[in-house]
Amino acid sequence: MLERSVFVRCLLIDFLKAFDVVDHTVLLAKLSQLGLPDRALNWIISFLIHRTQVVKYDNVISSSQPINASIVQRSGLGPMLYVVMAKDLKAVSPINKLFKYPVC
Repeated sequence: MLERSVFVRCLLIDFLKAFDVVDHTVLLAKLSQLGLPDRALNWIISFLIHRTQVVKYDNVISSSQPINASIVQRSGLGPMLYVVMAKDLKAVSPINKLFKYPVC
């Protein structure tokens, strides 16, 4: 590419924040439509629910708060759950282009 052009085009996307906005209710509804065995679906549900978080600032720890959105980052299951969540996304207008996967 550099031999034919003086410009290189790069698009870098940070998907870490995208994992933070996944709504568990919406995700579980999409998972239930996939026809997964009950045991697999129940395992994923137990992975997502009853999670809590605390914040430590200046050696003060907050009370535990429930997490009802997000996917655990850097987990083996996280990327698959995000793909399930994003698989039906569509561009909002003909001007916008949505590429879910790299275009070669």
